[in-house]
Amino acid sequence: MSILKEDQDLEDSLATSSYILPQVILNQLKPIIYSHKLVLFIDIDGTISEFHPDPAKSIIKSGTLNTLKELQQYIQLILVTGRSIAQAQKLIYPFDWNIAGSHGLELSYQSRLSKLIDLNPEQFELLKNYITEHSNNIPQTRIEIKDYSVALHFREHPYLEHQVHAFALNCLTHFQDFELKAGKFVFELVPKGANKGSAIQQIIQQYHLSDHYPIFIGDDLTDEAGFQVINTFKGCSIKVGTGNTVAQHRLENVTQVQAFLAEFLEILKAQQQLLLEKLHVETHSVIKSCKST
Repeated sequence: MSILKEDQDLEDSLATSSYILPQVILNQLKPIIYSHKLVLFIDIDGTISEFHPDPAKSIIKSGTLNTLKELQQYIQLILVTGRSIAQAQKLIYPFDWNIAGSHGLELSYQSRLSKLIDLNPEQFELLKNYITEHSNNIPQTRIEIKDYSVALHFREHPYLEHQVHAFALNCLTHFQDFELKAGKFVFELVPKGANKGSAIQQIIQQYHLSDHYPIFIGDDLTDEAGFQVINTFKGCSIKVGTGNTVAQHRLENVTQVQAFLAEFLEILKAQQQLLLEKLHVETHSVIKSCKST
């Protein structure tokens, strides 16, 4: 058994006892929900979409999509994903939502596309060619060439971890504009400086969301930078599943995330109903007062 596997087993056993029910988190958040504007940053794979060995075959359940659609009547929503914007848009079709894609390298906000990090296109082409030409060094590894990065998946063959890691580190010696991001059974070569934390920070600052209470839900190592930024903004960070984390809360799995979102929506609907009823009472009181004078 590898040291990494032993460490993961220990983390899993510790994390299991720290899972919290969605209702518990939301009960703690209720005073904030009732008094603040909100922005929800949320990861896709492993958070609102179950993992699939082939990322192209992943789906987001229609019920989850509908919940996210309804939530946007009350809050700001931004998907934060390692997928490219084009890949993410296919998952949420037919909706056109805000997306920070490619680990924070690109952004689609209010249907406007922008780059948050500069990319060296020539070196990226060379990197893709190098990996393709040397792919025999990592047999049985699923190579996913994205718009701005290359992911090396070994979910179907976890024993290849050390071999794939060594190959990825070798790539970095030849292509120094890139850095390595480790995820769940994947190593990904991405442009330096691209991370979810810096993306979230830029979005909050650039689009004047500092008066919004931020929430971020994610599941992987690449989400930790996002949790750190959310904690700095004194928001709510939620880790999904096992593993060490700086997040304040932990949900067990995708199903629990779906439950969190559904309950969150119900709280917002109830709040809206109370506001409408209060407005109706106040309006009726004013009308009655006018009639009596």
